[in-house]
Amino acid sequence: MTTTSKSQSTIVKIPLSALRCLLTYPKDKKALCEIDLKSIKKYNDPKCLDEIINESRIDYAIGNYKTFTNVDDLMADLKS
Repeated sequence: MTTTSKSQSTIVKIPLSALRCLLTYPKDKKALCEIDLKSIKKYNDPKCLDEIINESRIDYAIGNYKTFTNVDDLMADLKS
């Protein structure tokens, strides 16, 4: 098993049929989408997703995340 260093990029293929647009921000040219995980697993090597999940767990363990008590604060942070 090989692991990639932080300097290398990890690419995840997301089929368009797996995306569902929830909200768009035309001014910022951004969109908030929901992704069907079953579709992603069909097109990607399991190692790739495992690396992303493990990095997320590490971020959570060291406190590198934000919490919000209301939707307005969350939306303000997403728009920034």
